[in-house]
Amino acid sequence: MKKTLLLLVTISCFYSHAQFWTPKATGFSQVNRGVDDISIVDDNVIWAKAYDGASNTPQNVRQFTKSTDGGNTWTSGAINLGTNQNTLNISSIVGISSTTAWATAHPTSTVNGGVWKTVDGGTTWTKQTTALFNTTDSFTNFAYFWDENNGVAQGDPANNYFEIYTTSNGGTTWTRVPSANIPTPLSGEYGYVHNYDVVGDTMWFGTNKGRFFKSINKGLNWTVVQSPITDFAGTTMSGSYSFSDANKGLLYASTGILYKTTNGGTTWTAQTYTGNVGNRNIEYIPGTSTIVSVGTTPNSTTSYTAYSTDDGLTWTETMSGTQVTTLKFKDGNLGFGGGFTISSTSGGIYKYNSTALGTDVFSKIDNLIAYPNPASNLLNIKGGNLSEISVFDMTGKQVMYQKLNGTDVFSLDVSSLTAGMYLLHAINDNGLKSSLKFSKL
Repeated sequence: MKKTLLLLVTISCFYSHAQFWTPKATGFSQVNRGVDDISIVDDNVIWAKAYDGASNTPQNVRQFTKSTDGGNTWTSGAINLGTNQNTLNISSIVGISSTTAWATAHPTSTVNGGVWKTVDGGTTWTKQTTALFNTTDSFTNFAYFWDENNGVAQGDPANNYFEIYTTSNGGTTWTRVPSANIPTPLSGEYGYVHNYDVVGDTMWFGTNKGRFFKSINKGLNWTVVQSPITDFAGTTMSGSYSFSDANKGLLYASTGILYKTTNGGTTWTAQTYTGNVGNRNIEYIPGTSTIVSVGTTPNSTTSYTAYSTDDGLTWTETMSGTQVTTLKFKDGNLGFGGGFTISSTSGGIYKYNSTALGTDVFSKIDNLIAYPNPASNLLNIKGGNLSEISVFDMTGKQVMYQKLNGTDVFSLDVSSLTAGMYLLHAINDNGLKSSLKFSKL
C-alpha cells in the first residue's frame, strides 16, 4: 500500500529568548534532530518523539526525549524495539507517567509494526503482541491513553476496515474494534501518523480523503463525516485541526481558509479572520477561546508563531523567523513547540514562556519577594532554589530571561528597561511558580 507520511522539512531558523517561546535542549546529539509529537502528562512530565529533520530523504529514527521538571531540562533515549525490529520508524508516543509510555511503529516490507510499552522510563520497550497489526495492509498511525489502563491504537484499513484496537488493562490485552462499529473506508483511504485530537472521551482522526472519523466513547464506536478539505496531509492539499471542547473546533486549510465547527465536526463553515495563521499546526488551549498556530502563510517561507484569543477571529503574529514543527498545550501556562537540535546542549524544543495566552494560575512560591520596588538599576529577587526568572512588559512581551542554578537571592540588572510596570515570573527547582509586579523608575 502506498502511504504518504506526515513529514516536516527543516529550514534555517534562529533561537531567541524573545517573547512567547524559550528554547530548551532535548539532549539529542544529532544536529537537526526534530520533534514532531509531544505528550504532556502533567505539569512536570512530558514525553516527545524525534524524527530526522536533516535529510531530504529522512532516515528512520527511534528516539524519545523526556522531561520531569516541567520541560526545563530533557533527557533523550532510544526506543529499542528488539531483535529484527530496528528497521521500523516510530509513528507516535504517549506517556502516562514518568515511567510509563507507549510508542507505535509503522511497518517495513519485511517487519510488522505495532505498539510498544515502557514501564521503566524508556530504558526498555516491550511489544504488546495482541495489537496485531500483522497483515500486509497494516500500518500503525498512533496510540493514545486516557489513563494507565484505557487506550486506543489506530491503523489503516486491513481486511477492508480500519484496524483499530482498544484496551482496558494498559495494553496487556488489545481487542480489535469490529467492522460493524466503524464506517467503511473509501477506496484507497488511510490515516496519518500522530494525526488526531482528543477532548475528554471524544477522539477525531483525519484521512487522505479529507474525512473525519470520530468516537465519543474512547474508540469503541465510530462515525465519519466529510470535512471541507480533500486531504489532511497531502502534497497538494492539507489541513491542521484542533478542538477546544467536544463541540468547538477550528480547521485551517493549506489554501488559507479557516473553518469552524460548533457541533463537534459534523458541519463546518468558513470563518473570516484578520492577521496571519500558521499553516503547519494549530492547537487550542483546552476549554478556552485561545488557539496557537505555527508555520507560514501560503506562498511564504518565513516561519512564525501566531495566536488568537477569540476563537480565530483575530490573530497576533510573534517570533518571526523561528520554525516550530508541532504544538501541544496542557493549559494557558504550560505548552511546547517542536524544534531542531543545534547540539546535545542546545535547541530541540520550545517551552511557552509568556503571558500572551491569558493570566497564569501558579502553584505559589510563598516566599518570593523582589526589592527595592520601584527599582532603578538592580532588582533583588529572593525565593529559594530559583531556577528561572522571566520579565514581561504589560503587553505580554518577554523582555528579560535568566536561567539560574538553585539560587536563593539573585540581583537582576533592570537598568536597560524603560520606566513602567513589569511582571516578574519565577520558577524554583521544585517546579513551583509565582509572579509579582514591579515598577522600573
